[in-house]
Amino acid sequence: MTEAASTPGRADKDDPTAPVWTIPSRSVVTIEYPGYIQSSVDSLHRALASLSPMDGPMPGIASASYALAHISSLLQRGSRIVECRLPSWGKEDPLDVYRHPLLGDVVDASSLVVRMHRQVWKRTVKGVTEYHRQYALELIGASTCTIRFRRMADFAFRPTAPAGQTEHPTMALHQALVRMDVDAIRAYRFPTESETYQVPDVQGTLTSNLAMLPPPFFSRQELPFHYAYRQNPTSSLQTVSLAETSKRARRTARKGSYESQDTPLPPVTTTRYINRARWRNLAPIAIKFGDTGPVPAHAEDSLLQMALSDRQKTLLKTLHKHMDTRPIWSRLSLLNQFTVEEGKMLMQNKELFAMAAYTFGDGPWRDALVRFGYDPRTDPDSRWYQRIHLRGKTPRAPSTRGTFKAEYGHGTTPAETGPVPLPRAEKELRTPSHVFDGKTPTFSTSTFQLCDITDINIVPLIRAEGPHHLCPQPNISTGWYTASTWEALRSAVSTSFHTLLASSSSVAAPRYGPKTTEKPTGADEPPSQSSDDDDEESNSSAESDEGVR
Repeated sequence: MTEAASTPGRADKDDPTAPVWTIPSRSVVTIEYPGYIQSSVDSLHRALASLSPMDGPMPGIASASYALAHISSLLQRGSRIVECRLPSWGKEDPLDVYRHPLLGDVVDASSLVVRMHRQVWKRTVKGVTEYHRQYALELIGASTCTIRFRRMADFAFRPTAPAGQTEHPTMALHQALVRMDVDAIRAYRFPTESETYQVPDVQGTLTSNLAMLPPPFFSRQELPFHYAYRQNPTSSLQTVSLAETSKRARRTARKGSYESQDTPLPPVTTTRYINRARWRNLAPIAIKFGDTGPVPAHAEDSLLQMALSDRQKTLLKTLHKHMDTRPIWSRLSLLNQFTVEEGKMLMQNKELFAMAAYTFGDGPWRDALVRFGYDPRTDPDSRWYQRIHLRGKTPRAPSTRGTFKAEYGHGTTPAETGPVPLPRAEKELRTPSHVFDGKTPTFSTSTFQLCDITDINIVPLIRAEGPHHLCPQPNISTGWYTASTWEALRSAVSTSFHTLLASSSSVAAPRYGPKTTEKPTGADEPPSQSSDDDDEESNSSAESDEGVR
């Protein structure tokens, strides 16, 4: 391809290969213009003029020829930034002084520029119009660089005169800077800002009363962020009732605000994405301590319509039986009333809890399961079921494993061995880890109900009576107890709880490092941490359903 030619040809007439093109020696610059260009020459000139370094209808400066010369100079100097000022010259607005130009990048390219010629012949034969089109390609040259505008444009500020003024104060300063009027610049004073940000004009329309100077840039984000958002494949658009998807609507419906109206409101529906892979509203109904009105009397209608197996019906019946004997349970204490096998099944069918009780989102009975129709805020005896959550990091249960080196080699102390504990029988009851007796350290939970605290030093504080210890109305922080009594009760439980944890950690073997003393035969071991016991959250005060942490 040494010959300069712009039309295709063949190297040899007898050669049946494809046509051979020779690339012209001229180099071409490609511009990806960020706007519409019509087929007229005037439109092309206006587009090129917007690439000049100066905007406005200035002959010889904001012109197509000056812009091409400016771009050629930039490429020769190796500059990589080109500015495009929209709108183009001929439509200058004095208020567009804070419109920043679009920034384009000069990138290397290796492409060919081809000009296409199209000719159309039209003829009518026996009333039928026929069109004959012919296309011809001409190779212009090779493009070695491309100017493309792919950055996001900055926000434009169009100053408007504040109320009671003829022009924006920044316009006067800008005009003084353009004229290089030193006296006007020195005499300029920043106006005092008023807290009345909007004032009505003559027609009563609110207008801005601010006179703030715009920043040099409103946004420094040059490229759009690619979120790559994809909808969950198991979700689909479904039209459902608003009461089924909105917690506020469900609480409003339970309070009976619609029942008091003479004309009931029509059901409101909404279209939203619903996950088809799981049931909706499996969690118990949650209300706030400050909510007024009756408490939930039954479970959600969608839960009541669910088909249950015989085993699930048996578990639900047992749940109702326990709720009848005690109106408020923590989830851990309620699970400990079942066998290990039943507890596992309950954790796999959490909707059974929502069918038997509701819960509070805050207050002294937070996250506890409350019997339907029972309001602890109106019953002073409900103070026995208030919860105490002990903050702080609970130490891990002592481990009987040896050191890392002893287990994996390069160590002198062998790993401690012992009989493997037998698995707990599936028919046995779960460990009563919800009870705090002041003697046994508890590693699986740090939240207790007052009725489950049997420490002889704390029980008198729980059973305290009189106006100095009890309030006529419950409080969101201390429940039915006064602040002083509740603080003393909480301090006593916390001291006993952390003392047991500290003592059990000190007498236990260290988790890491060689063991120097032999454990005496028959010594009391701290309770083992079973994988079936359920923990309660230590930070959010919410009981966990996922097991011991």
